[in-house]
Amino acid sequence: MPYASELTGIYKVANRVTGHCYVGQSTRIKKRVHEHFRLLRKNIHPNPELQASFNKHGEQAFYWSLEVVCEDPQDLDQLEEIFLQGHAWFDEKKLFNISDFAKSPMKNRQHSPETRERISCGRRAASFNYASSGYRKKLQDARLKQWLSKPDFVAKVRFIVDNPSMSYAERGRVLGMDTSSIRKLALRYSPLKGTF
Repeated sequence: MPYASELTGIYKVANRVTGHCYVGQSTRIKKRVHEHFRLLRKNIHPNPELQASFNKHGEQAFYWSLEVVCEDPQDLDQLEEIFLQGHAWFDEKKLFNISDFAKSPMKNRQHSPETRERISCGRRAASFNYASSGYRKKLQDARLKQWLSKPDFVAKVRFIVDNPSMSYAERGRVLGMDTSSIRKLALRYSPLKGTF
């Protein structure tokens, strides 16, 4: 699916035959999807389940699509986790994804060898689990509290989650927002309905 320019958001790579898909995020979706297919064709994709399915069914069984356009790259991790943890899904409900955890703080960065050694030593000595659901929930709650302190934003979110019978486009017309933004807010805040 060609796009005039690179987009930031959530995408899926799906197998028409099995009904399975891989969900991902990127600030340059076309480039990222191209990289997935390049690695799959070379049989070196790091996701073994996706690679096995590609090898079995062939490239013609696979397609990709843009699912959510995201203007703020900081929202990508949280949106991807909504799909990874099963709070929202595509037509293909079974995921190829290995992890249900999207956060990658070192995205596009590398530690020096000295720093890697210090981290390794620290992890062996420490018992705190930064990938734990409790720690992630604490971070998510802090971000939610920040957004819900804005009355205009809360009013928009309430309208979106309180009117699920309206299409995303209809709610967007009422609020003067694009459909993708409405869908993004609905996916994120519908599970929290009644708490704000």
